[in-house]
Amino acid sequence: MVHLAGVAPSCAKKIEGTGFVYAPQRVVTPAHVVAGVRPVSVRVTAADGEVYKGRVVAFDPDVDVAVLYVPDLPAPALWLDVPGGSLGDARLLGYPKGAKGVVAQPVEILDRFEAEGPDIYKRRQVTRTVLELAFDVRPGISGAPLLVEGGTVAGMVVAATKQDPKRGYALAAEEILPIAKRAAKATKHVSTRKCDAGP
Repeated sequence: MVHLAGVAPSCAKKIEGTGFVYAPQRVVTPAHVVAGVRPVSVRVTAADGEVYKGRVVAFDPDVDVAVLYVPDLPAPALWLDVPGGSLGDARLLGYPKGAKGVVAQPVEILDRFEAEGPDIYKRRQVTRTVLELAFDVRPGISGAPLLVEGGTVAGMVVAATKQDPKRGYALAAEEILPIAKRAAKATKHVSTRKCDAGP
């Protein structure tokens, strides 16, 4: 797990979130976390406190997935895949706002379904496979990997439920995998467009 921080000048805001390594020197995070950031300006802090510069090499505002290339990042990769078996207990590893390091918390996977909703700019409707989760939702947790039995990453946290601070949503692994695979060896910066539309 890594902590992400940067500046999005188009809306004069600081961005903060979580990401995880899925391939050598490649970190996946939600697109809304890095939307609008300056090129090669994302600060990537590893679990040992070392800081690296990352650049966004894949950016998909429809699915809400981005990939960063972080040269020299030594963190080991997690296994991202669609798990077999039924829904149940899992855990999240992330960097809630204000945390000094990685925070692990238990989570219950309540449901898996096809959800229709807006892209991060609220310009059009898209359909994605998501997991509904019960956990303590805190700012900065977007991008936290959802680990199931065996350590497989089954999804990535992308949103909270406005009506219930104990419910949230994760993108299922099959939504992340196509983008992640295409960017596994990418090194060229791509545009992160402008800031997301917000709540």
